[in-house]
Formats: sequence, structure tokens, C-alpha cells
Amino acid sequence: MKIAITAPSLDEDRNVSGISTIVRQIIEHSHNEFSHFQAGREDGEPAGIRWMARQAILPFRFYAFLRRVKPALVHINTAMTDLSIWRDLALERAAKQAGLPVVLFLHGGKFLVNEFESRRLENAAARMLRMARVVVVYSELEKRVVGSRWPALDLRVLANAVPGRESSLSESINELPVIIFFGRLHESKGLNEMITACSALRRDGFDFQLKCFGDGPMRESFLPKMSEALGDRFHYGGVVKGPDKFAELDKADIFLLPSIYGEGLPMAMLEAMASSCVVVSSEMASVAAVINDGINGYLVEPGNTSQLISRLKMVLASRPEWKPIQESAVETVRTKFSIPEYIEKLEGIYRSAVD
Repeated sequence: MKIAITAPSLDEDRNVSGISTIVRQIIEHSHNEFSHFQAGREDGEPAGIRWMARQAILPFRFYAFLRRVKPALVHINTAMTDLSIWRDLALERAAKQAGLPVVLFLHGGKFLVNEFESRRLENAAARMLRMARVVVVYSELEKRVVGSRWPALDLRVLANAVPGRESSLSESINELPVIIFFGRLHESKGLNEMITACSALRRDGFDFQLKCFGDGPMRESFLPKMSEALGDRFHYGGVVKGPDKFAELDKADIFLLPSIYGEGLPMAMLEAMASSCVVVSSEMASVAAVINDGINGYLVEPGNTSQLISRLKMVLASRPEWKPIQESAVETVRTKFSIPEYIEKLEGIYRSAVD
């Protein structure tokens, strides 16, 4: 089957995105034929007049793209944010004009669970969701939330997946515990909370190293503040990909993701679990459907900096208790988030949407 699929740039040097990661995996492992249409701002790309002009003509370019590649189905990846909703509603209209069914994948976003900031945006989101033949969410929890807000949708559940890999569960060889962050350098990831927490930990005598990888709009403000808080205990490695990314995860002890809004089911979190990191993450959207607090990772309330500090202190002070958490994390990913099972379910969704 020929499928048109939307996503930000698939070049990891130009875009740090969980959506791009899962789309690369879909294209690599699926039996279908995909044509990628780039939709989404690249890291560091300014939202100036030229960018706005490109967005204005994006639906027309998409319609021409669909007429050229002649797919049987359109797979649109979106997030419940204001810009994504307006953009992807327009792309859906272009697909409808081309007479093609749409499978709409929801990848988190501020308004997935939070109230909309305007009635106009809420109506646009409703139109976007109802125009799709099938709407795909990450978990049963998200299915209940979305289904209660917008009844009568054909909702399917498909969690993200990561490739199977060998991971060592031996005792950590790091004399100094290594905390790692992978992701977009954006306020939604809880970067300000991370700065506050790390400063408090150092003041209270906890010694550790923090490694940060990624890019985004907060880079220029985040890096100097974290360097001031941790000094030579902070390392920024830019954007890493492929084997280099997993090599860094394998050398880390704790994966930190204190997001304050917008998460769906973070790919970086699943990759960290597969690499036997001890995950400390905010409890939001489908994260809570994966992390069983105290069993295969730890959860904190979004934006609760004091709780984040307390939880990190507890984890850093309890190194002998890491191994069962690590083992459970690896087993969770191996049994519930494998690529072959993901592709099988995805292709079933595609077939039902076309039929």
C-alpha cells in the first residue's frame, strides 16, 4: 500500500523529535511504501515572515504532493498544540479534497488533557479529529480522555515502540552517578525545574554529573544557567543519533524528564528504559501507563520542583536498589513496546481505514 506520511524533518541533525524518530522506524520496518511530506518547524528555525508564508501555502503544496504520489491513505502526525491543530486541520482538508482517507496520530500536546485557551481553537481541534477516518492515541488512558471530550470518534490505541537491543544489567561502573537528559530544549520539558533541582542537590552535598543532549529554543538560556549550577559536573553534547545516542544512554545511570506539559509517550524515555536507566519522569498523559512508580521507574507531579528534588535525592542515595528497577524497565520495553508488534498493529489500522 502506498501511504503519504507527515512529520518534521527526518534528519536528526536538523530536528530533535520523537515523531521523526517513530516515523523513521515505520518507514524502515513496515511493508508499505511511504512518501514523506515535511510538516513542522526545524530546530532553530525562526517563526518569521518567511516561515509564516511557507505555512500559508503548505496545504496547497500538500494537495499537489498527494496528486503526484497518488497514495491510498494519508497518515498525519499531529500534537494538541495551537500551531499543530491549525496546520493539520488544513492538511486534512487537502487530503479530503484529494478524496483520501486520513489516519490521525495524536502525539501529546498541551491541550490533550488541558483546557483550550479559546473556543475557536477547541472547535478547530474537534473538526480536525472528526475529519479523520481513524484517530490513534498512545494508551487506554488517552483513549478515555479523548473519547469523553469528543464522542463518536473511531479511536485506536497504539503505543510507541523501540528496537530490541542488548543491554547490560551489571552494577553501574560510574563512580559518580550520571544523570542524562535527551530531548528538545524547550520550556515544556521542565528545564527551569531541572536547573532549580540540580542547584538544590549540589547545595545539599549530592555529587553527580548531568549530561544533556538535544537542541531547541531554550539552548542559549539553559546551558549557561546549568553550567553555573553544576560547573564541570555539567556536560552538553549537542545532538547525537543512532548508535551514539544509545552509547550515551548505556553509560548513564538515571534518565531525567521533568516535563511540565505536552508529553504523550516519549520515545527518549522508552529508549532509556531499554538501556537500563532508572527513569525519573513527570506523570502525565501516557507516561503513567508505562511507569509503575517504584517498580520500573519513578514519577513526580509536573511542575512540583520540591517533589522532584526529594525524588532525585532518594534515587541518588539508594544505588543498591537500582538493579531491580533497571531489570523491570528493560523487561517492560521488551515485552510491551517492540517494533514487530507495533508494525503489525499499525498495518492493521491502515487496512481498516482504507476498507
